[in-house]
Amino acid sequence: MSLYSAFYSGLSGLASNANALNVVGNNLSNINTVGFKGSSTSFSDIFSSTISGVTIAGNGDPMQFGLGTQVNGVSQNFAQSSFQSASSALDMAIQGNGFFTLQTASGQQVYTRDGSFTQDNNGYLVASDGSNVLGYAIDPVTGTLAAAAAPIQITTGITSKASATATITPGVNLDSSSSAGAILASPIQVYDSLGNPQSLVVTYTNKGTNPNSWSYVVTGPASATITGKGSSAANAGTIVFNPDGSILSINGNTLPVPPTAAATAAANASTDLGIAWGNGASASTIQVAMVQANGQGNITQYAAPSATSSSAQDGFAAGTLSSLAVDQNGIISGTFTNGQIQKLAQVALSTFNNVNGLIQAGNNAWTQSLASGSPSIGIANQGGRGGILGSNLELSNVDVATEFTSMILNQRGYEANSKIITTTDQLMQDTLAMKQ
Repeated sequence: MSLYSAFYSGLSGLASNANALNVVGNNLSNINTVGFKGSSTSFSDIFSSTISGVTIAGNGDPMQFGLGTQVNGVSQNFAQSSFQSASSALDMAIQGNGFFTLQTASGQQVYTRDGSFTQDNNGYLVASDGSNVLGYAIDPVTGTLAAAAAPIQITTGITSKASATATITPGVNLDSSSSAGAILASPIQVYDSLGNPQSLVVTYTNKGTNPNSWSYVVTGPASATITGKGSSAANAGTIVFNPDGSILSINGNTLPVPPTAAATAAANASTDLGIAWGNGASASTIQVAMVQANGQGNITQYAAPSATSSSAQDGFAAGTLSSLAVDQNGIISGTFTNGQIQKLAQVALSTFNNVNGLIQAGNNAWTQSLASGSPSIGIANQGGRGGILGSNLELSNVDVATEFTSMILNQRGYEANSKIITTTDQLMQDTLAMKQ
């Protein structure tokens, strides 16, 4: 073996430790990069040479000289990092395995842990480099997911359609000590099929012929015609109370003690209203639910002033999108100005059999390779995929203390190998000087 081998061994050490320092520098430069995963360098020795025919005294072992070192691999650490809350509802972080699935402008599919997403001018959900975020559209009627992942688009002009009122639930007490002819007018706002607010008034009158008997009549706007479901007089009727102030019967439908669900349903059905609004909206069928499913009355007769304590109805007007939110399953829901919440889309996540086989593509993204295998694309919290935290971002998992330690070790390794080169150079100079 010649001194030249020592030169090249030292040179390989310089190159390998310089590459390791490059990895450390890249890690530290991305310490504030969202979703960044740090890397580490491993070394291996270069195939050694053997002095042919020479053995150590009598033991038969070959005499071998190493030829230096080389970078054996640079592996990424995909361990979970910590989270930071974000002000944007569309910022997301993955808690567990998986990657957000993106589609670049060229149509290439890439994968990232950086969930800092926004909407472009067409309503598409995009990453910071403009790549589209893939997910599944949700049918607003059936709530089912689309069969295939596609770019998520949520336009600001989306609306929540109006829903006509189907049930009115009054909360009323009628004064048991009131005299015959005493009246309580209880107004309630409802909605027609076009989402127009309409005012109905339920007027209760103490009949006097029976101290526990009250009549009621439902009136509406002048343009409306209120009939009933199978009876032209269904907008009016009679309520009879028990001595304890609970409802005994509604329009002749007596509630048993204890009341049954069937009797409750029959009593409420007798209060169904048929309303033709006269404004182009579809006719409505509205039930005035005077009794709850458990038989407890929504209308009582106690010795207290007649009053409306509450009133509820299940209709609503049309609404426009006002805000977005993301849940742990990656479902993006919209809150509308009419108070309704509607599921709009679900973010797609991808997993790989070998994440270390992914190829870094820049912009916080990776692409698949033969080593990584094909992606398994699906939704969060299924198939080994992690959950999603809305209004959060995953921080870089680079540890400063670890990187500084690696920097010192690689620096010392570089210095030691440089000494090998300078020392070998001195020996060669001494050898050349022997001729003089």
